[in-house]
Amino acid sequence: MLLLEYVPELLAKKITETLEIPVIGIGAGVYTDGQILVLQDMLGITNNIPIFAKNYLNNYINIAISKYIKEVESSISQ
Repeated sequence: MLLLEYVPELLAKKITETLEIPVIGIGAGVYTDGQILVLQDMLGITNNIPIFAKNYLNNYINIAISKYIKEVESSISQ
């Protein structure tokens, strides 16, 4: 197995097509045999989030805060 981290997508494609072993990418595009994304990067809880990582946690934080506000407002109005 070979792990490619933040390699240009077309280069990762060429490497994947050339090798007979699995090629796994971290920010190396869609043409590798598999993808890895570090959980801390995905949740945005590290100091240095790679540019290829999308912060998936923000959406859930916003949903949780909105739900809390609605519950507090509804308990005040009762």
